[in-house]
Amino acid sequence: MNSDEAKYDRVLDLLRKSRPVLDSKEEIEEKVIRIITQKQEKKEISSGVLDFLFGWVYVGWVRTGLVAASVILIIAFVYQQAVIIKRINNLNRQAIYIESQIITGRSLDSDAGYFYRLAGRKLQSGDKMISEKQVKQVIKSYNELEKKYKDLIKLIEDDPELMKYIEEKLIENNKKKFKL
Repeated sequence: MNSDEAKYDRVLDLLRKSRPVLDSKEEIEEKVIRIITQKQEKKEISSGVLDFLFGWVYVGWVRTGLVAASVILIIAFVYQQAVIIKRINNLNRQAIYIESQIITGRSLDSDAGYFYRLAGRKLQSGDKMISEKQVKQVIKSYNELEKKYKDLIKLIEDDPELMKYIEEKLIENNKKKFKL
């Protein structure tokens, strides 16, 4: 045998011979039993709370009902998103007024009545009637003017000196407006 093993065996023999003196074995047994039962009661209480909160998981009809409710909520969400997307797409067809320019999502050539609605039904001509041909002619000239205006803006943006000159003139005009 090894010297470490011999020391280990001697220590074990000493410990076996020197047992603690027990005055009342019954008290110790009662304390141990009380501590064990208290731990079991705590476990029962916590498991009772968990069963109360999550016991519905084991009831089949509740689970099925909650799955059906979640499916209904998902369908409602998808429907809502489809309505929102449809409304956003409809915004492209509406007119936008920017200073003196009208921008629409559709061609103004297609409908003379559309132009009438776009103008806010302000085409009052008194006793005179405006024909659809005349309205289409106005629309055509407006589109040509809009194209030329876009070309003019593009030319101004391409030339920095011209851009600077126009900005100065606009600032002067704004100052004159505020002095009035």
